[in-house]
Amino acid sequence: MKQILLFFVLLLSSTVLYAQDITGFWYGYPDMKTHRLRMNIEIKSSDSHYTATLKMPDISERIVTTSDISFKDSLLSIRFSEIRLYCQGRYQNEEIVGTITQGEYTFELKLTRQPVVFKRPQTPQPPFPYTSEEIQVRNEAANITLAGTLTLPKQSGKCKAVLLLSGSGPQDRDNTFFEHKTFLVIADYFARQGIATLRMDDRGTGSSEGNFETSGLPDFTTDAQAALHYLKQRPEIDTNYIGVIGHSEGAFSAFSLAAQQETAFIITMAGGGVNGKELLLMQRAALLRESGAQEALITQYNHYMRQAQEIVLQTGNPSACEKRLAELFNGTPLAGQAAVTTRQLYNPNKIELLKYDPEDDFARINCPVLALNGTKDCQVPIENLTYIQQGITANGNKQVTIISYPDLNHMFQTAQKGLPVEYADIEETIYPQVLKDMTTWIKALK
Repeated sequence: MKQILLFFVLLLSSTVLYAQDITGFWYGYPDMKTHRLRMNIEIKSSDSHYTATLKMPDISERIVTTSDISFKDSLLSIRFSEIRLYCQGRYQNEEIVGTITQGEYTFELKLTRQPVVFKRPQTPQPPFPYTSEEIQVRNEAANITLAGTLTLPKQSGKCKAVLLLSGSGPQDRDNTFFEHKTFLVIADYFARQGIATLRMDDRGTGSSEGNFETSGLPDFTTDAQAALHYLKQRPEIDTNYIGVIGHSEGAFSAFSLAAQQETAFIITMAGGGVNGKELLLMQRAALLRESGAQEALITQYNHYMRQAQEIVLQTGNPSACEKRLAELFNGTPLAGQAAVTTRQLYNPNKIELLKYDPEDDFARINCPVLALNGTKDCQVPIENLTYIQQGITANGNKQVTIISYPDLNHMFQTAQKGLPVEYADIEETIYPQVLKDMTTWIKALK
């Protein structure tokens, strides 16, 4: 009887020990309201001391080490001070359920042992009926070398070509987001239609040299200019038909290049038709509206953000900017947001964006233009199509075509609301009709 009792005691003890073993890999996919990001956390134990690392593959392959971790009475707490992120949750039944806090914001979090895997059916798979060549482009003005991929159709004779320009933030040559590879999908489709493409890692990203954080729109435009000059030297390319496709902020570079007569044609995908200051206000309003905010709040919010943008342009350093924003936001719905707003806006990229006005370029754009936008785009709202058409045709250029796509978001995916939080969960990388319309338009150019 004692032996049987001892057996059950040992069995119960081993079960408890097993249940409390939190080491190994944990996976989360928290809803952070404006976006979702996968979290891969690995917990290790040595001499009753825990350590943990975090990777967020939808942002980068960077691995962050915990600054503090504790596990007691089934409650796990992990702090990653380097990125201002804190996780806390209770362990039960092979799940950890709790919250994730980053900066001033807290969201629900659930970690499980099951990896979050995305399905991306449009990602091209070999064999490919075209050639892809790893190339380097030298930007002498910036003293940097940029890396990219030139995709060439297998055909006799010279072919038309396009340079693909990404939007805001450091992007790789495929414009990868949540394992969607928009530019790779475009390059594959174009090559099968006899059109060459050049896609580049942004400066300071992937295999490209340079510092993205200290760069702005004018710098990225010079990178694009260097890439165009490279294309013009390739014997496979018809130099009379080298164009630019600019997505989002990349459209601003496309406008500048067209105004300088550096490109034979341009295509804008969700490009802004107003100055950077107005575009950011439009974006914030659209995101708030689709998130359920009342119009009165949106108006009030942008009233203060309009002043905040001017403060960013007027102040000489981030500390002075934050101080003035704190005074502006005091007693308003933005109270306590001065530090966050400073981090978001007081950097070379955003400052140059706030300065840019496409009207300065519209007057000098004489080449064919194709402008595309989705009706559910919350980052560059659909009315920008009209602003682009009116702005460029005002100079007498009648070669402007606009296409509006019902139910497409900023990434040209079929969407429910158009909010960035949906991007990862949508399997479609790019609506097929968009690919067809671009190739048909390029092929028709004479």
